[in-house]
Amino acid sequence: MSAADVGSMRGQVEVLRAQIDSMQDVLLERTRSLADLQERIARSRASARSSDGCVEIVVDASGAIVGVTLSGSSYGKHSPAALGNLILATATSAAEDMRRQVAEMTKPFTDAARIDLPDLVPGVLGLREILEPRPSSTPVTGDEHWDRTVLRSSGNV
Repeated sequence: MSAADVGSMRGQVEVLRAQIDSMQDVLLERTRSLADLQERIARSRASARSSDGCVEIVVDASGAIVGVTLSGSSYGKHSPAALGNLILATATSAAEDMRRQVAEMTKPFTDAARIDLPDLVPGVLGLREILEPRPSSTPVTGDEHWDRTVLRSSGNV
């Protein structure tokens, strides 16, 4: 091997080393960004209030209910079945809002992702499918006198 070949190989090694260092820096930055995102999502809450103000539900990032507030007049305004349906509709609305918020927070990562889990493991749900907003469901009513519309509290629209 000639001295020119050795010099050329050293140059190629240095280029590869610089590329690897750059890739490591990008990986570290993305890892930090994902950790920050994970923390923001874990602290996130969404709430919804029924249109008549009788019910307010707060959910965490997983959609689990972490708070329920019923007004003093809720029992007088609604039958037990209707109040149950109102609570369910309000909780559903809050969970849908939370899914939308999480999808917005993760959008930069899902848009940038060129490869997703199903590309590697066929049949597995991917991040895009998990974070996609789901269509709302309408509860079955036992009482026709309650208002099905649900308004989100300010700051969560």
